[in-house]
Amino acid sequence: MARKLAFDRLLFGSVVLLVLTGLLMIYSASAMQIYLPTSGAPAGAYFFVIKQTVAVVAGGVLAFLAMSIDYRRLNDPRLVTVGLVLLTGSLVAVLLQAPVNGARRWLSLGVIKSVQPSEFAKIGLVIALAALLSRREGEITHPTRTLLPIVGLVGLLAGLVLFEPDFGTALTYFVIAAAMLYFAGLPLKYFLVSALLLVPTLSAYALSAQYRRDRLHAFLHPEADPLGKGFHAIQSLIAVGTGGVTGLGIGHGKQKLFFLPYPYTDFIYAIVGEELGLLGCAAVLALFGFLFARGVRAAANAPDSFGRLLGIGFSVMIVVQALVNISVVLALLPTKGIPLPFLSYGGSALFADLLAVGILLNLSQHAS
Repeated sequence: MARKLAFDRLLFGSVVLLVLTGLLMIYSASAMQIYLPTSGAPAGAYFFVIKQTVAVVAGGVLAFLAMSIDYRRLNDPRLVTVGLVLLTGSLVAVLLQAPVNGARRWLSLGVIKSVQPSEFAKIGLVIALAALLSRREGEITHPTRTLLPIVGLVGLLAGLVLFEPDFGTALTYFVIAAAMLYFAGLPLKYFLVSALLLVPTLSAYALSAQYRRDRLHAFLHPEADPLGKGFHAIQSLIAVGTGGVTGLGIGHGKQKLFFLPYPYTDFIYAIVGEELGLLGCAAVLALFGFLFARGVRAAANAPDSFGRLLGIGFSVMIVVQALVNISVVLALLPTKGIPLPFLSYGGSALFADLLAVGILLNLSQHAS
C-alpha cells in the first residue's frame, strides 16, 4: 500500500544548488557578450542572467505543478496519445522553419520567441515508454505488442530530430529507451542485436555529411586546425586547464572574453573549470551523481512499475545529458549541441529538466 511522504529534500536541494550555480556562471560568462556586434542583446551586463532567472521561475512553477499532481494521472492512454501527437506535430513543424545556424530546431510561439520541441519530446518519450512497458510487464519480449511499438516510437521521434539535424539529441532518445528497457527486464541479447543494427546505421549517418566528418576529425586532431574546426575544443581545454585546482575566481576567467564561442551555453562547464577550478568541476559532477542516486532511489521506492520506469527514465535523461556535455567540454567526445542541465543558458532545456525533476519529486512522495 502506497503512502504519501514528504518530497525528497536532498534531491530538491541538489537541483537548487545546480540552478544557482548556473545563474552565477551565466552572469560571469555572458556579461561581456553585450560588446559583440552579433549578440543581439541590449547594452546591459545582466541581460542573459535576467532572462535565465525568468526561465528558472517559470520552470519552477512547472516543477511545482508536476510535484503536486499525482504522477499516476500521466498513465492515461488518451493523455499519452494526445501528447505524442502534439510533440510529433511540433517536430514536423520545426522542419518547416527557416534554418538558424544551419539547423531547424526552434519554433516561434508568439510571445515565446523560440521553443525547442526536441527537449520536450524527451519528457513525452519517457512517459510513453513507462506507460507502455508497465502494461506489458509479462510481455516485454513480445515482438508486436511491445518491441515493435517501442522501436516505432523511438525511431519516429529520433528520425525527426535527425532531420533538424541534431544527432546528439537523437542519440539521447536511444539511450533513454535502452535504459528503460533494461530496467524493465529486457534480456541482454536484444541489446546486442540492436547494437549490431544501430551502430553501423548511425555511424554511416554520422559520416554522411561533410560538417559531421569535420567535427569527428577536429575531435581526433584539434591541433590540425587550431583557428578553425579545432578552435572550440582547444579553447575549452585551455579554460579548464587554466583554472587549476581552485580556479581563477568568479568573474576572473579569460576564455569567455571572445575566445570561447557562446561560453554561457554549451561550454559553460569550461567556465566553471576556469573560474572554480578542479574543485568546482568536481562539485558540479558530484551534484549530478547525487541527483542520479536520489532519482534512482525514488524510482526503486515507487509503488508501481509505471512510477519505477518514470524515475529511471528521467534520472537517466538528466544525467546522460550532463555526461555528454561535460565530455564534449573535456574533448572526450566530438562537439554536440547538448546543454548542461540546469547550468546552460536556454529556456526549453531548463523547462524540460525542471519538469522531469518535478515528477521525480512527486515520485519521492510515494513509497511501497
